[in-house]
Amino acid sequence: MDQNQLKKAMVDTLAQQNGLLFAEPAIVHRITYSGRDILAKNSRFEKGYVDERGYVPVEWWIMSMTQAGNAVKKAGEGITRIQLSDGASLLLTQARELCEQELFGNFAQHWPLTKILDIGGAKVKTSFGTEEVPPIPPHVHFGEIVGGKATKVGKKEAYFLPPLDVAPYNKEMGKVITRLGLKPTATKEQFLNALKNFGKDDVMYTLLNEYEAQTYDCWTIQPGIVHAPGPWLTFEIQKPQDDYNLCGWKLGMRLAEKEHAKEHHEQCLRGLKDEQAVLQEVVDWQASTDAHFKQHHYHEAKVLEQGDWGRRLQIFFDGFYGEALEVKPKKMYTRPADEKPYAGMVWSGTGELNDQEVDCENKLRKEFLVTPNTLLFVNNMKSNHPLLIYTVFPIEE
Repeated sequence: MDQNQLKKAMVDTLAQQNGLLFAEPAIVHRITYSGRDILAKNSRFEKGYVDERGYVPVEWWIMSMTQAGNAVKKAGEGITRIQLSDGASLLLTQARELCEQELFGNFAQHWPLTKILDIGGAKVKTSFGTEEVPPIPPHVHFGEIVGGKATKVGKKEAYFLPPLDVAPYNKEMGKVITRLGLKPTATKEQFLNALKNFGKDDVMYTLLNEYEAQTYDCWTIQPGIVHAPGPWLTFEIQKPQDDYNLCGWKLGMRLAEKEHAKEHHEQCLRGLKDEQAVLQEVVDWQASTDAHFKQHHYHEAKVLEQGDWGRRLQIFFDGFYGEALEVKPKKMYTRPADEKPYAGMVWSGTGELNDQEVDCENKLRKEFLVTPNTLLFVNNMKSNHPLLIYTVFPIEE
């Protein structure tokens, strides 16, 4: 199809689907952490789990226009593909070029990067004496490294921990630890020593605060804060960029001497001169060691409205915004139209959105875009199970 035909197909799809677009999930692979085999086979760095780069599929990027910034890049990785009603498809970046106003109104420049992170893997023994499911390694976001300096335009991000004791996950998580921010007692000397032992021990993990993860937890992490999100399937919203510097290697794993220089250069330094430069350029020491870290960065999900149909909650804060829609069996709910577009995904259940079938287990019917000024009619009348939907809106800052 030429550009005019594609644009017509986009407009026709929006009309036929009552202001909604559906997408095929964009799955992103990583070398830095493994998962719990929920999004895909990703719990091991072995044949049958890894791609040609040795990376495992641990992230689902939702309505994304951002290229993944892995050390070994793959063209188009991370960019969502939109499904048209005539069976054709195109990248969301192409769709924006053709129909920006129809899809995003005046909010395309504020569009976030939204992800589901499948964090975990087999339990490992740590150098500090525990045995646990590994988190994402300690890392920080403070912008790309240019000429040996950080741009200081790092990505702020926020997390929501959804329930996992529902279909199709049906998991009892037990005790899960998430490590966010550095302990107020941590010193720069300890941090630098831990950086120098990258891939040799797990000492960096002991410098971070530990919090027990709970369903409906909400956290906001500012640029420059050292963090190692725990092994809970996590809904994340952030600025649309993929910068990072690792501060520690995979928990319980050791780098062989021949691997150390490569991974330290590619994952930790990433263009910086040495460990001192990591501390100076990409770590916000004051924010990371805040003695009241949880008070300043944690939120409980906030109920916005509720009734016999279910409830609507706010799940992202601090310049981000997103909602949980929980509609009970045999019930319906109408979310008023908004001038802003928003992305969404069906977390659990089946039903209809604006007369379009949705299903958390159908990869072409679980991720959607609600275009500006579109009322969302959620119908769960045919199901005996709750319909759980999570949405994200343009960045408010």
